Amino acid sequence: MHKALLLAFFLLQPVFLRAQEPLPRTRLYGSAGLGFVNLEDRGIGIDVPLGFVLLVDRYRLIGAANIVDLALLQKQEDRDPRYFRDPYTTVCFDAQTRFPVSDLRCAGSTDALLSLGADLSYVPVETSFFGGKPGKLGLGLGWRLQHPRTIYGTVGLFFDAPGGGGGGFRVALGRDYVFFGVNWALRARRLLGGR
Repeated sequence: MHKALLLAFFLLQPVFLRAQEPLPRTRLYGSAGLGFVNLEDRGIGIDVPLGFVLLVDRYRLIGAANIVDLALLQKQEDRDPRYFRDPYTTVCFDAQTRFPVSDLRCAGSTDALLSLGADLSYVPVETSFFGGKPGKLGLGLGWRLQHPRTIYGTVGLFFDAPGGGGGGFRVALGRDYVFFGVNWALRARRLLGGR
């Protein structure tokens, strides 16, 4: 009897273990982000990407599509040459009077650029802890369609929250393009009014 119970335990153990493993899921999120962007030909500024994130656990993939990618950059070429910034103190001066003036005098106007793009990342590390939270480390490639049009590499962490949300951060590097930022995500069915 003892041997029969032991044999049944070893035969049924894989069935119990398989029942405890979570099933692979596919989840679609609406996402919004905020970050810093450096466009080689345009300058440095703030970037606000809006779009979708798709997690496919079965194939360990994270796909992202930025439908609207708004970059707000400071123009340098339309700055008034009468005003200059002291390189040692970063104070703005009037070239004629040599008195300090408002920093706004040394700043150019804002240039707003719209773009869109998409990237696909493979998840080599399914659970990577950052700040005590488990996240998915993704490495991938993407394509930005304009301002500048380029292929870029991306690395980032995505944290899938149990309440239907998520978020993370990522770095993207391409020719004439650098982005570092954070994103927040909400399940698409929650965005559309479902639970």
